[in-house]
Formats: sequence, C-alpha cells, structure tokens
Amino acid sequence: MHLDQHQLNTIHSWLHQNGLLAPEEAIVSAEKAGEGNMNYTLRIQSNMRSFILKQARPYVEKYPSIAAPVERAAMEAAFFKAAAQWEGVEELLPRLLYFAPDDHLQMIEDLGAGADFTTFYQRKEPIPQKDLTDLLGFLKALHQQSRETPLKEQFQNRAMRELNHFHIFDFPFQPNNGLNLDGIQEGLQALAERSIFQQSGLREKTLALGLRYLADGDTLLHGDFFPGSWLRTERGVFVIDPEFCFQGDAEFDLGVCLAHLCFCGMKWATALGILQEKYGEFDVDLCQDFAAVEILRRIYGVGQLPLSMSIAEKEALTLLAIQQLIS
Repeated sequence: MHLDQHQLNTIHSWLHQNGLLAPEEAIVSAEKAGEGNMNYTLRIQSNMRSFILKQARPYVEKYPSIAAPVERAAMEAAFFKAAAQWEGVEELLPRLLYFAPDDHLQMIEDLGAGADFTTFYQRKEPIPQKDLTDLLGFLKALHQQSRETPLKEQFQNRAMRELNHFHIFDFPFQPNNGLNLDGIQEGLQALAERSIFQQSGLREKTLALGLRYLADGDTLLHGDFFPGSWLRTERGVFVIDPEFCFQGDAEFDLGVCLAHLCFCGMKWATALGILQEKYGEFDVDLCQDFAAVEILRRIYGVGQLPLSMSIAEKEALTLLAIQQLIS
C-alpha cells in the first residue's frame, strides 16, 4: 500500500486485510504526525482510538531527490522488538503494534498530544534537568543492555549508515558541493569559505572519523539521538525514530547529544559534564570529535535545524568544533 492521508478507504482496507481493526471500527481521519524528515507518517483516528502509521519510501520524505533505503523500516521495527525487553529503555519508547515488511510500514502506538524538543533551539529556556536525566538514562540503559544481551538480529544497517556517512562526514566538507549556503542564511557561504574549506587537514580528519562511524561495534545505538527524536508528552519523555540504529561506538550517540545541547544554548564544558554525570564513563575525546562533526554538518550541510543563531554565533561554534578536530 502507498500510504496517503487522503485515501481513507485504502487505509481502512489495508488495516482490515491485516486484521488490525475491530469489526465495528472505522477510520475517521488521517493527518500528518509531525514534520519528520525521513518518512511519511500519519496519525490515524478511528471511532475507537488513534495510532501512528509510518512508511519508509525509497527517498527522504523532506528531500525527495535524495534516495534512501526502504530497509530502514525493518531496522526500526527490529530495534523496537529488541528494546522492548530492556528495563530503562522500553518505558521511553512507543510500542510497535504491527510491521508489514512488504509495505515497509509500521503501526506504532500514538503517544498523544506532545511536541519534540526542537523548540529549545530558540534558547529561550534550558532543557529541564529531569528530562535530560531521563533521556541520558535511556541512552545508558540501551548501550549497557545491548552489550550484555545477545541480539537475535545484527544491526549493521549498512545502507542507512552509508547515507548518513555521506551527509555527516563528507558532503559538508566538499568545497564545491553545490549547496547554496546563503540561501540558508546570508553570509554563511563566506563563513564556510574562510573557516571550513580553507582549513588544512579538516576534511581528512572528518573522513577518517567517518570510517570509525562505519566500523561495526558491540553496542546498539539509537543513531539519531537529538531533540527531533525526543518527545515531550503528558505521560513524560519518549524517544522516537530509531531508524538510523546500528551497532557501533556509544560515543557517536553521546557526541550527537553533546552537539545539540550546545545548539540549545548550553556551554560545551557544561554539556560534557552533564553527560559524564548522567551517563558515566566513555571515551571523552571520541565523543567530542563526533560532536564537532555534528555541529559542522548541521551548520554547513543539508540537515539544517531551526536554529536561532547569528552568523557571529555560528562562527564561534564553528571555530570551537574545528579546534576540537584538528588540535
């Protein structure tokens, strides 16, 4: 089935054929569930309940010109199934209700009214400490228990990692990549020219770090642990969208988190201290290297954020990240 919010009869028929509706249940409405980048996601309302339908298509939903592997749906479903057994992880995930591999489509619990954490990019208020404690507790439990528990499925997620590798470690550092940075923010192209593209050794460092990202490891990662994957609801904090999951270095998840705490207005040292306090031991240098690349790719790459930052502020963060990578 090709999921379409305007085709309620098709959605009803598909759900009925797969035994997912009660005999007296009817579909009332379908609406976009958030502004996700990767997938086509709908909140389905029936006369009895609501739930989420999420379909992976052979491209990035927000950028249809960018091809993306449909296998990401199966990886995400496998993540939900594996993590459902782990205390401290399962409680902060929505429940997977059904997965249709041929349609690359998941039926997922609707967590109700809520919002992700991207509003904190406006830096008007800090992320609540309790929320950070819950989120980093989730990450610690996920990493620890995946190392201690034999996994039935290997989470290599190779195609998705190669896509991510290109957009994190390679494309933003190509001098002639064709991205119109001034179309994002006036003055950003000139900033890239004088700070990114003229920096000796930077591209070599990011590509080398990218090989570390591509290497397999023994720890199951969320793979995209940033405010867009953190959800605030009346029931508390949840973590969503683990489609980039893979087994690798825990420091990648931690580095991404560190970078986005800085985007949300936290000082680098303060954010790093919180990670060390809430999470425990990890390779601090590797975490900071991954954080530095994440900062640079979010400022100069395709995966833009709703940041409230001046060019001067972006330059200061850019120089901090570059110093981390080449010092």
